[in-house]
Parts: sequence; structure tokens; C-alpha cells
Amino acid sequence: MIENITLITGIPRSGTTLCCNLLNQRDDAVALHEPINPSRLAGGVSAGRAGMEIESIILQLREDIAAGRPFENGDKAGLSIDNPVGLSTKDGKRQVVAQRGLVSIPPRENQHFRLIVKQNALFTSLLTQLEVRFPIVAIVRNPVDVLLSWMTVDLPVNRGRVPAGERFSDFLRNTLLRTDSVFQRQLIIYTWFMQQFIEHELSIVRYEDVVASAGTVLDEALGFQALNRSPLNYQNRQFAPALLDELQSNLTEITKLSRFGLYSEAEIARAMTSAIGAGE
Repeated sequence: MIENITLITGIPRSGTTLCCNLLNQRDDAVALHEPINPSRLAGGVSAGRAGMEIESIILQLREDIAAGRPFENGDKAGLSIDNPVGLSTKDGKRQVVAQRGLVSIPPRENQHFRLIVKQNALFTSLLTQLEVRFPIVAIVRNPVDVLLSWMTVDLPVNRGRVPAGERFSDFLRNTLLRTDSVFQRQLIIYTWFMQQFIEHELSIVRYEDVVASAGTVLDEALGFQALNRSPLNYQNRQFAPALLDELQSNLTEITKLSRFGLYSEAEIARAMTSAIGAGE
């Protein structure tokens, strides 16, 4: 294992960017929000080659940060972003506000910080290649809240696609191509992420526990001493009745996701009740 580097992956819209924000409140960590642009990886390469290329990119990121050189990040505004999607909408979909670009921070000596790199679909599709070199932590969230978010954001997952994951997972890509229903594709995507995390025996952290503990469970999962932070609050959002009706009509299938053992049937039902209540 490469020392002082940890990877974070997670289900899209499960709070992984918030986790980076929380970790960046530490003096002994630098957490990056999707610094690797999947489209810039060499085209047509094998998963093994992609894993090696990602390792090289991450090591270069650590060197650049240590030396105080500019480095690429998923948001050029800096390291404090906690949600890449804003509140403004277009055609009923919340718009992405994060803009990829170069970031500069004061130099850090290698031995004085842990580098945490977060990418969701890309890292998940390459777990076999990456887990032999890096410790990896996965962030998950109640499927009701995830699916509602996917239905309302201007991201590929809104259409039931995850390009960065499909690029190195033939199974995921082919399964999605055979499925016409957007909602069914979204269920497939959620299931794929959970299966990958469990099959690879990753350390899994629930978003709800991150919020309830103000990040303490995240610190512990990464082997840090807990940091005393201000309390975190859930952001309750209202959703269009049509979306809630669609989710309610498919609640039986959503409830089956309790089989992964991370959210019980009761927790899934409570999330649905809460979403309906917020919309009334």
C-alpha cells in the first residue's frame, strides 16, 4: 500500500463532496474533489493500464501539493465546496456549479498530510486495480434520497447513465444499454455500486452517520483522531408530486435494496415518508 494516500468512492449524490469538505477542515489532510478527468485517460486502455495511469496521476498530485504547485481539481474555486450541484434550476433540473480547473494552496511537506482523492464511478469501476495500492473508503446513502436527487440534477445519472463507470465496466454498460426505463437504469446503477463496495469488502460509511456525528465516523474510517466540528444539518428539499408518485409506485423494488444490509426496510420506508411530508 502507498502510504499517506486514501481513496474515497461512493454512490453519486451520497455526500462524498461533503466528506471532502469535512476532511479539508483538518490540518493533517488534503481532500480533492474528482481531480482526475476520466476523458483524459488514454483511450481504449485496459483496466490494468488505467489503474496504473491513475496511480501515476495521484502521485503527481501529491508532489504538486507538497511543493505548492497548481493542481487540477473538480472545482477550480478551491477545496471548500460541499455540493457540486447548486440550487438554481433549468428545465426542472438543478445545475452543476463546480467547474474543473487548477487550484493552488500553500505547500505541504509529504510527511505532514494525508492525501485523500475522491472519484465515484471511476474508482468504483477500477476497484480491483486500485485496492492493491490504496486503502479505499466508500460513502453510501439511503436509496430513496439518492434516487430523488438523481431525478432532479443535470447529470448523466439523471438519464440513467454513468459514463466514467461504464468505460471500465462492460457489465454495467451492457446492462444499461439493454434497459429502456430510466428509473430501472437508476436502480441498476445503485445496485452496481453497492455490489462493488460489498464484494470488494471496502470500509463503508453511511452519509446519515456522517451528518449525525458531524464527521466523526468519517475521521474514524480513515484512521484519524476525531475532529471537533460544528453540528451538521440535513437539507430538506421539496420534490415535485410526480417524482414522489413515481418513487412511491416503485417502493417495493426500492425496498429490496435492503438486501445489502446497509439500510433496513424500515429506514427506506421512513425516508419515503419524510420525502412525501416535505413535499406537502
